[in-house]
Order: sequence, then C-alpha cells, then structure tokens
Amino acid sequence: MYGQILIFVLAFVSTSLITTTTVWNQWAVNGPTSSSVLTAIWAWRGIWGDCMQMYGGQYQCEEMQSMLNEKGYILAIRAMMCIALSLSVIGCFVTLIGMECSKLLDGNLSAKRNLMRISGVLFLVAGVLTLASVSWYTGVVVEDFFSVFTQDNMIIYEMGAALYLGFVSSALALLTAILCFCMPGPKPEDEDSPPYKYTPTGYTVREPYETKVQIPKSKDKYSEYV
Repeated sequence: MYGQILIFVLAFVSTSLITTTTVWNQWAVNGPTSSSVLTAIWAWRGIWGDCMQMYGGQYQCEEMQSMLNEKGYILAIRAMMCIALSLSVIGCFVTLIGMECSKLLDGNLSAKRNLMRISGVLFLVAGVLTLASVSWYTGVVVEDFFSVFTQDNMIIYEMGAALYLGFVSSALALLTAILCFCMPGPKPEDEDSPPYKYTPTGYTVREPYETKVQIPKSKDKYSEYV
C-alpha cells in the first residue's frame, strides 16, 4: 500500500510540473551576454507568447493568437504538451481509483490491478510526449544560438527554466509509469491458488483391476501309452 501511495505522490508531482511547463512562457530566455539590445534587460518566450522587460521594470507580452502565423514546430509542441497534460490528469484519477486503499471498486482486486496498468500506460505516453517536446524545442534554441544567421539579431535566446522543468517532469512521469507496472497491487486469491479438483465424498478412485486367466496345459493324448 505504501508503494502505491508513493506512486500517487509521483503522479501528482509530475502532473503539476507538466502543467507548469506547458503554461510557463520561459522556454527560451536571453541572458546579458547573448543580447545586443541595450534598452532591454530581459526577454523570454514560450509556446504561447513572447515577453520583454525594460530597465524601468515595465514589461510587455505579446500572445501568439493566430495559429496560421505560427511556425509548424510551435503548433506541434503545443499539441503534444496539451495531450501530455490531459493524459497525466486522467492518469492521476485512474491511479487514485486503482489504489488498494481506495473505496472505489473495493474488493475487486483484479479491476484495480488493471487500472494501475492503464495509469502506467497513460503516464508513459505523457512522459514520452513531454520529453519529445522539450527536446525538440531545445534543439531549435541551440541551433538558433549557434547559427551564423542569428548573430546579428537584436535578441538571441538561450534555454529557459521551463525546459529544465520539462525534463524533470518527463523523468518523473516515466518513473511513475514504471512503478505502476511493477506495483499494480496484490493479486486476487484465485490467481495464486491451484485449480480445485472435485472428488465426490466417499468415493475413492481405484486403479482398474486386471484379471489374469490361466489356461491349463493340455496333456498329450499319446503320453499314456508310453
């Protein structure tokens, strides 16, 4: 039971981190050494918008409203993160129902074990999608940072805190999936007991009796004359 409590805690934490990674607009930030802008102190961007903070403390954000104007990888990462977030939320509820201490489906251990396995599949897919999303965005940021075509840009972005958080959340989601497969719960008693063989009361099974018939040897009719 304590193992399943650990699974639920990891599931809740990974879901919270995936949610924060999805909505946080710090997938890419610019540091003081990566920007040639003298008026801006900090700029950051995510999959939903771009923001910039000035020396006076004022900042301005521009949301990405039109899907037709966005790049293809941004739309793909949005879709994968939204799917991962939905699957992780569903996985939390499935894990809560499938726990041994839960009163739902109480007594049906086989159904609870199946729910824990289903939760493992959900967190496995969520972790893979999150890992693919943050890895893809990281590759784009690194490629743009070292590209010769972006060296003259006013703002050059580096990896943001949301990317690191995404890697941590994907690792926790994959760990949750592994634990769901390894500790689905106790087995029902009928799975451990050997199959029952019915024998009627007072009846004993005996081996079939073999009857041996001895055939007497016939005497030779000519022996009496010898």
